[in-house]
Amino acid sequence: MQFDLEQIPPGTRQTRWLDVCRLDDQSMLGLPLLVVRGARPGRTLVVLGGVHGDEYEGIDAVRQVFESLDPAELSGAFIGAPVCNPPAFAAQTRTSPIDDMNLARVFPGRADGSLSERIAHVITTQITCFADFLIDLHSSGSFMSMPLLAGYYQAENAAGRASREAALHFGLPVIWGHDGASEGRSLSEPHSRGIPWLYTESPSGGWLHDDVAGQYANGVRNVMRLLGILPGQPERAPIEHDLAGEGNVDLSMTGPVDGFLSNRVELLEPVTEGDILGVIRDLAGVPIAEIHAPIAGRLMLRREAASVHAGDLLYLLS
Repeated sequence: MQFDLEQIPPGTRQTRWLDVCRLDDQSMLGLPLLVVRGARPGRTLVVLGGVHGDEYEGIDAVRQVFESLDPAELSGAFIGAPVCNPPAFAAQTRTSPIDDMNLARVFPGRADGSLSERIAHVITTQITCFADFLIDLHSSGSFMSMPLLAGYYQAENAAGRASREAALHFGLPVIWGHDGASEGRSLSEPHSRGIPWLYTESPSGGWLHDDVAGQYANGVRNVMRLLGILPGQPERAPIEHDLAGEGNVDLSMTGPVDGFLSNRVELLEPVTEGDILGVIRDLAGVPIAEIHAPIAGRLMLRREAASVHAGDLLYLLS
């Protein structure tokens, strides 16, 4: 049955499962949905976790927020999708083991598409369609690392101002403004409708960091206060880095050869054009490639897995 927020009575909480499609073994693939509808009308915050299967902090944070909310206190609603990509979560991978697709690149999806496209279609038509504000919780996964940050839409319009205000109050030390949402992202279709958004990243490493999950959960609740969904004033922590630039990791520098990567630059470290970011050696330890910064900027993403293949993402500067 198609989910509709109006199905949830005011002042209640519910756990729902959204059907995606039947798998080869005829079992139904479902997406868990955690919904709290307040006793009074107001705005709706939608929070996604687990778009990539090896990023666990967002999954845990969505559950923490859901369990902490009292419907009697809310004006509006919270809709949380903790595990958006169950096949990738089961496989502990970034992409789906069923169709080898990256869910974060196929939105808004297709009802008759591949499995990942069908998941994206359900998320677009039954979850993010209700958002007055959208948060997508990421944490960089198993092979890469990024600073603990909140990325947001940076523009001189209503959505841009709301996005920045939420990023400032989310409570993470780094905020990173972008002039739009890249094609295929969970944020793309809501962005096209003028819905404000933010997303998160963290160093991660492919396992659950309880402290980061807790920071994410606190950040979501702060945004709920900012939107008037929760009572009280949002807290505001000091911002260590207020950055702007391209947030598309698909534009990262890639490895030119196979080998063993040694990083030379730390996350957020400023570099100048031509600086060495890392060195790739062969298995005997002989240097075979140096990776130089093509522009000046700060290091926003770096590969942490030392084993690299030609074409692997290595570094992104802002």
